[in-house]
Amino acid sequence: MDNTKKRIIETQEFDNKIHKLGITTTLIIWLFFIAVPLGVTLYFKLKVNPIHLITTIVPIAVTFALIGLTEKLSMTPIIGPGAMYLASATGNVQNMKLPAALNAMRLMDCEEGSEKGRVISIIAVATSAVVTTIIIFLGMLFLAPIITPLLTNPIVKPAFDNILPSLVGPMVLPVVLKNKKASIIPFSIAIVFALILGSSYGTLQSFVMVAVILMSLVIFKKISNKKSK
Repeated sequence: MDNTKKRIIETQEFDNKIHKLGITTTLIIWLFFIAVPLGVTLYFKLKVNPIHLITTIVPIAVTFALIGLTEKLSMTPIIGPGAMYLASATGNVQNMKLPAALNAMRLMDCEEGSEKGRVISIIAVATSAVVTTIIIFLGMLFLAPIITPLLTNPIVKPAFDNILPSLVGPMVLPVVLKNKKASIIPFSIAIVFALILGSSYGTLQSFVMVAVILMSLVIFKKISNKKSK
């Protein structure tokens, strides 16, 4: 019992340190993001129209706020807070960081959300960020003149436009197969939304994700209450 309590305390201390470090680094990153456009505006003495600025920012902010919220709610229990902070700071979460963390946990035979899995996820996301940065830097220097005509080729371009679906499908399928009962409800709700919204589903997917998560939580809560009774 003493060992169990000690382990719980150590886990809580580790989580507290992760949250403090994550919040601090996030604030620093925000500062740098704001400093660049603010510095350019002040240096060149650009005149900014507040009304145009607000009307431009609000739709983008709402969309990305919903996407960021859904990412945190859905991915943090899987890869842990440390990897989530790191993935959010380095970007490209769904395309690169989440698949890297899931694949690393699968190779190391770790359960998603476990202590070992969370540590492995931090290492995987950090490695992915470093490797991605190196590849982008080298590509910018040497491969851009060669790859640009290929990426813009009308025959090949549709394949690159569908990279996200091709990554998300294989990434989600193992999770669904492991948790068939738990995945039925959110997938069913998402399919209903897709049938109702049709072609506008893609533009409203951030709102749909929030709705699916909230509706799934409500349904699961009702099911668990019925089972407990």
